[in-house]
This record gives sequence, structure tokens and C-alpha cells, in this order.
Amino acid sequence: MVKPRFKKQIQVFRMPKMKKTLKRSLWVIMAIMVAGLAVVAGCELAVYSASKGRVYSDVDEIPHREVGLLLGTNPKGRRGGANMFYNYRIDAAVELYEAGKVDRILISGAKKGSDYDEPQAMREALVVRGVPDSILILDGQGFHTIESIVRAKEVYEVDSLTVISQEFHNRRSLYMAKHNGLDAIAFNAANTTVLRWRVIMFLRERASRVKAVLFCRRQAP
Repeated sequence: MVKPRFKKQIQVFRMPKMKKTLKRSLWVIMAIMVAGLAVVAGCELAVYSASKGRVYSDVDEIPHREVGLLLGTNPKGRRGGANMFYNYRIDAAVELYEAGKVDRILISGAKKGSDYDEPQAMREALVVRGVPDSILILDGQGFHTIESIVRAKEVYEVDSLTVISQEFHNRRSLYMAKHNGLDAIAFNAANTTVLRWRVIMFLRERASRVKAVLFCRRQAP
């Protein structure tokens, strides 16, 4: 048991040590945060540089490419309602076809058994909108964007294409296409107008871009 007359001396001894430890911890936390922000900024710059001048929102301005790569997503939202990202990508693909800017459409997305098939859902939606079934190619192994990009080149032997998705997704896709030797441009589908989802996708995309850049650099020869 510590005698009362020594308590004050022990507290005085401990306080400077605690302050020093706390200060050191704060500096470590700040250093980690700065390093993290630097990584995010570097990846943003890399993605933007790779996609600069290759992203189009006006169908009249985008050059013709034989193949359009339509990136898949779930037709339904998390609560079972319509997924506007999906609907807008269908709109963009139809617009490109009707304007004569693509001749074939490679639909790449996830197929998980008979109950979940993104490419087939998109195929049916496009056919209903007047796109000929004969120009549609389905790839059910596009579980991630990088897989859709790599498979377009290696499996379907496409060297030049137009990526079809939302702008934030397109820019990352173009970065990955460049690092895989694909001559790609992109056509922007409309984005959601729901603020909540715009914020969620903005934050998610930052992490996705870091992951994409690190993956591509790790795969570089």
C-alpha cells in the first residue's frame, strides 16, 4: 500500500511520462493519416491521368468502336427496388447502339447460379429496348471490374472498346484497361441524383481506386 505522503510524488513522476507517450501516439496517428491521404491522392492522380481525354458524356462526340463493354450490376437495389445505376447503364448502351457508335456489346458481370445473372438480365433489358440479340455477347465471369477488363482482351480477343458505366466507374476502368494493353474509351451513363448514394459511392470509389492502382502495379512486369 502506498503511503499518502508518497502519492503526490508518484503522480508528479507519472504525468510527464504519460504526456510524452500521448504526444508520441498523436504524432504516429497523424503520420499514418498523412501517409494514407498521400496514397489516396496519388491513386486519384494516376486514375485521372490514365482516363484524361477518354471519357465522354455526349454521344455525338464519342468516336466509334466496334465493341462496347457494358459493365454489369444488380438490376435490384438493396431493398428490392429498381437500381438506377443499372437502368442508366442500359440507357447508355441503347443510346450508343442507336447512334451507331458500337457494333457489338459485350455484357460482363456476375453470374451466380440460375438465380443471379447480371449479363442475362441486361441482355433481356436491351432486347426489349430494340437492341438485336445477335450483337450481344454475355460474359458471366466478370465478378470484378478488373476481370471484365482482362477477359475482354484475353478471352474475347478485343483490343479496342468503349466502356459503358457511370463516370466514376469508367475512369477506374480506363486505368485498368491501359495497364492491360487495351485501347479503351468510355461513355458515361447518368449518375444517381440521390445524395446519400452519391456520398456512399464517392467514398467507396476512393477505396476501389487505391485497390485498382495497387493491383495493377503489383501485376506489372
